[in-house]
Amino acid sequence: MFPKLNFKNTSLVSVGIIATMLSGSPLLAQEKSLEEQNAFDEAVREYLLKNPEIIIESLTRYQELQASREQELKHLAVADNLEELHNAPDSPVLGNPDGDVVLVEFFDYRCPYCHKASKLIQKLIDEDPNLKVVMKEFPILSPESTIAARAALAANEQGKYAEYHFALMDSAQDLSQNRLRALADELDMDIDQFSTDMKSPEIGAAILRTRQLAQRIGASGTPAFVVGDQSVSPGTSYETFKQLIADIRNNKQS
Repeated sequence: MFPKLNFKNTSLVSVGIIATMLSGSPLLAQEKSLEEQNAFDEAVREYLLKNPEIIIESLTRYQELQASREQELKHLAVADNLEELHNAPDSPVLGNPDGDVVLVEFFDYRCPYCHKASKLIQKLIDEDPNLKVVMKEFPILSPESTIAARAALAANEQGKYAEYHFALMDSAQDLSQNRLRALADELDMDIDQFSTDMKSPEIGAAILRTRQLAQRIGASGTPAFVVGDQSVSPGTSYETFKQLIADIRNNKQS
């Protein structure tokens, strides 16, 4: 005879597991009739219809488990790529190049959230003389984004990256080549060298490597941050960044 089931306080996951195990059991498959199987299926269905909150509860729990797993995989990916994140020779560095804590930002000059984050980054650098900030040019929003990234990396070749970068972030509405050249001129750069570097295959390769790195660590949008070996949400506040940096330092000392 098919066993009577007590579904009280049973989650959807448990119900599903019970149903799968029982229906898939070779012994029961031999013993139970089609009528008994249908009765069992109906019992499960009736229970779920009477207790729909279990479905919501189970889906919520599933989403939490998925999010936790994704975060774990991202953390492992960051750890595997930490050297390239922190010390890639073609990535510009702001703040202290020998800082004891490293903050990495993937950004796009067309990204409005990156403009807001730029103010936060400036403040962190100004207030923390031991912070190293690695800038990852990650143009994904428009062709103009790529041209602007090339221009910023060309400015880096002349030691003017910080000034050029923050000038673009303060006024990024116009990313035309005329504007990019005019800004280089304002910063007293060698314009001919600037134009040549913008078109160089080395700068193109650097941008490609950043895109590949972003894919490996699961950074699909901008801005994307890594502090130490932790991925950080793009909406993270200044206070939270400060706390993360302090925690890393405290952990190093302990």
